[in-house]
Amino acid sequence: MGYKEFLPWGNKSVTIEFNCDECGQHVVSREIGIPSPNYTAERSSDSHNVDEGYVVCDGCEKEFNFSVSSGYSDAYVLVDYIEDDEIGVNEIVDERELDYFIEGQIDAIIGSLNFITAFSKEISNLKQLNDVTFDNVVLQETLQRQIYSGAITCLEDYLSTTLIQEVLNKEEYFKNFVKTYHGIRNRKFELSEIYDKLDKLTDIVKIELVAIIYHDLPKVKEMYQETLKIEFPAISELMTIIKTRHDMVHRNGKNKEGEKIELTKELVFDMIRKVEEFVNCINDKLTNR
Repeated sequence: MGYKEFLPWGNKSVTIEFNCDECGQHVVSREIGIPSPNYTAERSSDSHNVDEGYVVCDGCEKEFNFSVSSGYSDAYVLVDYIEDDEIGVNEIVDERELDYFIEGQIDAIIGSLNFITAFSKEISNLKQLNDVTFDNVVLQETLQRQIYSGAITCLEDYLSTTLIQEVLNKEEYFKNFVKTYHGIRNRKFELSEIYDKLDKLTDIVKIELVAIIYHDLPKVKEMYQETLKIEFPAISELMTIIKTRHDMVHRNGKNKEGEKIELTKELVFDMIRKVEEFVNCINDKLTNR
């Protein structure tokens, strides 16, 4: 079963596309609505609601079941028989809702100060939580999973806040982003439209910055290098950590082979340490430019 993330905010529905694993025919689903999250849930992993459907290949009539899951912090699709990297998700935008969401996100991020301090404080809190011991084994496992997931959330928050603030506050980085980011640089328009496009450029950049999935480290690495002109640290260890977090959240604590993911305090502490070192390395590079 294949998995593909997308951002639900500002979108009213999606279509899913892939190539049939039997005959190679390109398959596109009907438009399917994005379900509203369960906003009463205390944890992001418990907030997902699901809408299910199926699509039939026109070439060989094979039927593919799929589901669209949306929580209050993320969304994803699952498709039978198809690998993760072979799934495409086409988002159908609700313009009014998107504008409202983008402005809210940008205002909050631009208003953030000392985000490396905020990151360090949250990481310190997670370390202290990792020292807590419960007699109840189930509670202990739940705590370790939440700490593990929380450290990646801290990483995403730092990477997104830093990039967005740098791009929107400094003309040099704004220009770099416009010239190098694939979502903008390949857009085509008539020369007569240039002034209209210039008027809307800042809004376009805001939309693209908010739409980035910041735990997709290969893409974020490329943007940091091309926009901010700094070299990322090695990402291989963190990619493994992010994959483990994905399995815990979306596969009920099991890996793709169905095996339970065992977490210990030592393993969680080591993961937090790696995230902390990674962010501090980036922050040092930014500070010393």
